[in-house]
Amino acid sequence: MAFKPSFDPKTGRVKVLVRLSYFNGFRKSASVEGGSLKYRTNGLLYKDSPDGKASIKVVQQAIRHIISENWPGKDEVKFFKALKDRSGFFDGDNYTNEDGDVREHYEGTRYLKLTNDKKPKYRDRRGDEVDEEELEELFVSGYWAVAYFHFYPVKDKAKGGNGIFATLDALQFYKKDEQFAGGGIDDDEIEDLGDDEDDFDGDEDDGDDDEDERPRRSSKKPSRRQDDDDDDEDI
Repeated sequence: MAFKPSFDPKTGRVKVLVRLSYFNGFRKSASVEGGSLKYRTNGLLYKDSPDGKASIKVVQQAIRHIISENWPGKDEVKFFKALKDRSGFFDGDNYTNEDGDVREHYEGTRYLKLTNDKKPKYRDRRGDEVDEEELEELFVSGYWAVAYFHFYPVKDKAKGGNGIFATLDALQFYKKDEQFAGGGIDDDEIEDLGDDEDDFDGDEDDGDDDEDERPRRSSKKPSRRQDDDDDDEDI
C-alpha cells in the first residue's frame, strides 16, 4: 500500500515519511552541552522526490494551521521566517559547517527536528509493537520511517519567546537504506592532539558527544529549484 502523508487539524497529528538522521531515539541525549535531555532525531524530506514534496506540503499545512490558531492575524509566511531557529522545520541547504559547505546528506532537503521527553512508540510496517532486540535493527540513521508527531507553540518570553516545535510521538519502520555513518562528523570537528601519547586523563569528562544540530545559515545562497511551488516553499 502506497504511503500517504496527512495532517489532522482536529488532533494536530502529522504523519510524514522521513529519512532518519542523527537518530538517538533509544537513549536521551542533549543536542548541545548542558541542553535538555530528550529522545531525538532529525527527519529528512527530499525536495525533489514525489514523497518528499507531498510530505513537505503536509508539514507546511500543519505549520500554517498552528500559526493561525495561536497567532491569529499574523502573516503566516513572514511569521514563520521570523522564528528562524525556533521553527522546528528547516532548509537542509542552509545547514552548513564552518566552511559554509552543506552538511553531508542535507543537500536538497527540508528537515524536521523531532524530540520528546518520553520515549516514542516504535512500530513495524504492519503497525505492531517492535521487540526490544529488534529496535536497533529497524531504526537507524539512514533508514526510512513514518514519523507521527505534532507541533506545539511556545509564547513565553522566559522560554525564549515565540517558537514552534515538533514532539515525536511514534516512528513506524518503512524501509532500509544506506546507513549514515556515525553522526556525519565533519573534518573540522576532529582535533589535533599532537604527538604526546602520555597526557590522557581518564577521569576527564568529554561532555555531550552530540553535535549541535541547530542549522547554521550559509553565506552561500542556494539556488532556487525551478520545480518548487512558489506559494508552498516559503514555509
